[in-house]
Amino acid sequence: MNNATALAASNAQPTIASASSANSTPLPLASLHLPEPPGAWPVAWGWWAVLAAVILFIMIVLLSWHKHKKNRRAKKAALKLLTNMCRREANPNKKVALANDLLRQACLAYYPRGMLASLHGSAWYEFLDMQSAVKNASSFTANQAEWQQALYQKQPVSEALAIGLIQQVEQWIEQTLPPSKKQLKAASLTFKPVANESFDSTVSKARVVASSNSTVKPKPNSTNKDAQDADFEPTESATLKRKEPKNDV
Repeated sequence: MNNATALAASNAQPTIASASSANSTPLPLASLHLPEPPGAWPVAWGWWAVLAAVILFIMIVLLSWHKHKKNRRAKKAALKLLTNMCRREANPNKKVALANDLLRQACLAYYPRGMLASLHGSAWYEFLDMQSAVKNASSFTANQAEWQQALYQKQPVSEALAIGLIQQVEQWIEQTLPPSKKQLKAASLTFKPVANESFDSTVSKARVVASSNSTVKPKPNSTNKDAQDADFEPTESATLKRKEPKNDV
């Protein structure tokens, strides 16, 4: 019986081998096709948000730069005029008077007119010292006697004294202007604005320079208030122009 089983097994092997060879034949299948890679459009919303943030940042930077440049325009014009006027003028007393006038006009570009109109004498020097950004600098109050002497006494002052006072004005303009919001608020609380009050004795009779090449004197028929209320209007050519007097409200 064992011989019969072995014979049957031997007869079945060719059949299994033929079946295996038949199964190994490749099937007629189509080749695999990968999907197309995703395109760049439409852009995801996250990229739109990044682009909007970049544009907004650029706009803020440009506006801040323009505002900063505009605020410093009057300061640059005042410093340039101060140098030009003092170079042309030989009289030390007139140099100091021009510097004092220019300092007040520069302040008019940043501080309320009504507040400055109420400042005269010691109050004017206290205002300058309070607004000064460098507290350890030479104070106007400490030099009040020298200022009064140079502005109102007929006796000429020394060239060294005039240069020292002019340098004090130049340093104040350079370091203090334009004032911060905190400085403006402190000044408005300490020095109350008034209406229809002319500038007092701190403004000398030397008047505003209408251009960088000439000095304009008040007309004989104009009042002291018209001469003293001349506004500071800086331009790109660094000139001061006289504006019509306005009624302070």
